[in-house]
Amino acid sequence: MASTRTATVLIMMQGFTSPVLALEMAQPATEPLVITASRYAQSRRTIPAHVTVISGAEVKAAPGRAVDDVLRFVAGVTLPAGSSNIINPAPQSLSMMGVGGNGRALVLMDGLPLTDGFGGWVNWSKVPTSIVDRIEILRGGSSNLYGTFAMSGVVNVITRQPKERALDLDYSYGERDQPGKRGTQRFNAYISDTFLNKFGLSADYNYYQTDGYNWLHPNVRGNVDHAATARNWALNLKAASLEGGDAGPFWFTRAIMFQDARNHGLDHFFDSRESMEAAAGFRRPTDMLGEFRGSVFVGKHILDSTNSAANAKRTAEFISTRNYLPSLDSGASLMWSRPFATITSSVTLGIDVKHVSARNNEDDYNSTNGAYTRSISSGGQQTTIGFFSQVSVSPVPDLIVVPSARLDYWQNHDAFETHSSGSTDSIPAKKFAFLSPRLAARYQVVESFAVRAAVFRAFTAPTLQNLYRGNRAQGNVSLPNSELGPEVLRVGWEAGWDLTYGDFALRATGFWNELRDAISNVTLSPGVTQVKNVSSVRSRGVVVEAPWTINRRWSLRPAYTYTNATIRGNVFSPRTVGATLPGIPVHSANFSLGFTDPEIITARLTCRYLTRRWGNDTHTQPLDEHFIMDFAASRYFTKALEVYFDAENLTDRRYSAWQLGSLPVLGDPLYVALGMRLHYR
Repeated sequence: MASTRTATVLIMMQGFTSPVLALEMAQPATEPLVITASRYAQSRRTIPAHVTVISGAEVKAAPGRAVDDVLRFVAGVTLPAGSSNIINPAPQSLSMMGVGGNGRALVLMDGLPLTDGFGGWVNWSKVPTSIVDRIEILRGGSSNLYGTFAMSGVVNVITRQPKERALDLDYSYGERDQPGKRGTQRFNAYISDTFLNKFGLSADYNYYQTDGYNWLHPNVRGNVDHAATARNWALNLKAASLEGGDAGPFWFTRAIMFQDARNHGLDHFFDSRESMEAAAGFRRPTDMLGEFRGSVFVGKHILDSTNSAANAKRTAEFISTRNYLPSLDSGASLMWSRPFATITSSVTLGIDVKHVSARNNEDDYNSTNGAYTRSISSGGQQTTIGFFSQVSVSPVPDLIVVPSARLDYWQNHDAFETHSSGSTDSIPAKKFAFLSPRLAARYQVVESFAVRAAVFRAFTAPTLQNLYRGNRAQGNVSLPNSELGPEVLRVGWEAGWDLTYGDFALRATGFWNELRDAISNVTLSPGVTQVKNVSSVRSRGVVVEAPWTINRRWSLRPAYTYTNATIRGNVFSPRTVGATLPGIPVHSANFSLGFTDPEIITARLTCRYLTRRWGNDTHTQPLDEHFIMDFAASRYFTKALEVYFDAENLTDRRYSAWQLGSLPVLGDPLYVALGMRLHYR
């Protein structure tokens, strides 16, 4: 069955990858300005990289109610199969181009880090879809501009600018497989206004609550298991100048207050997170000196979690660990860029500084009887400074060559571990430096067809989570390792084309990545692992997307990714050499069919397919192949009133989506919701 379905997907995509190209084609549609690829605004037609832009309208029309749900339909992007609306925050990560792992792709919000500096995870719930203006996805090694976490690419969620007087209210109610429960509710309120024709203010409040579903397969559930639940709220405040246009406002400030509480299917397995963040930025274009951009941010985060373990028959459960973890994340950046009329079309110089500090207070218990055993207090700091430069050169017409490089220096310091016995261990500081070069080129063969290629190096620094905290979940212990070094993308290259024929586009990229010193879990004894720099990985494949606006009503968005990500070396587990990287499917395909007519309905059918993949580092627990269909529809009944319907996993496909310790976790079951929006202008 698996091979038949895979063959069907490949045949379906073949029609979009056939090399039958008419080079004299219709004029391409106006390309949007993209900020992420160069850290300043430029046309996508001048970028020597595979870039996808998802508009706010597309985000709104998508069936999913979270940003990561929207990203699942982007070729080359890999996320945990469970939605961030319900799954444990720890596996909420993202990677691209088959390199896998937590923290190997950087997520930004308005150009500032959304990826957590302590653990490398992403709190998607901080960014409700109601405030998304567009999402820019830059594939491939991007440490040349962004440093750590950007090993496989960058996702930049750009939020709405407060440019008008507006009030939007949104409420929805939905049901999963929990009859008699309160179901799932979401409420969002957005308000904005302008003042003195100079600046705008906006406030967005988002509340989400779900009674969730039972993660575990019925065959392994016991008396202690029940549905996992989640409840969170986020308040986003923003002020920005009205001047600036598509390149971004001349200045902005923002603040985020966020609180999230989740139970993970057991009485004593839950966590809560609190965040308070502030940021500001400016953009200053000048006629003679070019453009200056700068930003500063600070965030305080608190994680309060309790882990437990159930016995073999899952008839009893006992607390295993309690953690209270405050952390502080701060940083600043300054960048200068200037265009030139000579052969050098632009020059960019910049500096980033970032600091992360954390302290973890941990109480450990005997997981077989719940008796207290010990307390540990540990922590540390990480300071990073990066200098980057980029030059865009056009030696001949239609050819753009972009060499760039970044030098990062970071230090892990002031680390300690104090035990309840009174002993204190001081952990020596470690320093690293890494140079991340990139050379890219793009040649516009004809008006509608361009080829591009790039070669690069990249890295990911070990997080404070891996260095000093570790993790405990469901009786499984993952120990930290203060001796970790950076993961290094020794060499990566990509090559592809961008084809536009009227409202049809075909973007394809072949890629090859060689990763060494990959941080992986190594089994020390049953139920006990430790993170180590142990393996080398080779990832190669192809990404294809073919968006097509058929006419004013119909649109089609097929995409396909082939990834051959294999372990090339593993000194602690030689038997895994040659096996595929955990969590990465060999074949994945997405399909979206949209219909838009304000007098009838706006609707979208989306499908996604993933082949079987491994859920753990020992390659003993496979995750299921699955094919999922979602549907969303909406209609305006008055100028202000919009009613919408969402249905996710229409066929109620039950499949193992990710791994929690030794237990496979089921993906979201059938979910249906009805909602309404009120828009006032």
